[in-house]
Amino acid sequence: MKNATHKKAYMQNHERLADIFKALSNSKRINILMALKNESCRVGNMTECVDEPFPFVSQQLAILKRHGIVDKTKNKKNEVFYQITDEFAAKLLELVEEYDIRAVNGQ
Repeated sequence: MKNATHKKAYMQNHERLADIFKALSNSKRINILMALKNESCRVGNMTECVDEPFPFVSQQLAILKRHGIVDKTKNKKNEVFYQITDEFAAKLLELVEEYDIRAVNGQ
């Protein structure tokens, strides 16, 4: 019984992992997440960071939210801010940043 319970837990974890990889399978979404990596940000600010139009960024954020990687909050002025909420995705982004640094340095 114990092994069956562990197997089911692993399978659920792998489904969650697959969701994260699906969300990260798009270079534009990775760019958006890298813009969010260090601080929460408004969609309008992200459009400048990733050089994409507002509707596109908004659509990609909705996908990331659906996959549980980002969430949004509103401030007193009713401005919407997004932040990365999944710790594992944040760790993967650290690896992406390391990969980028190596690529720039020709390694």
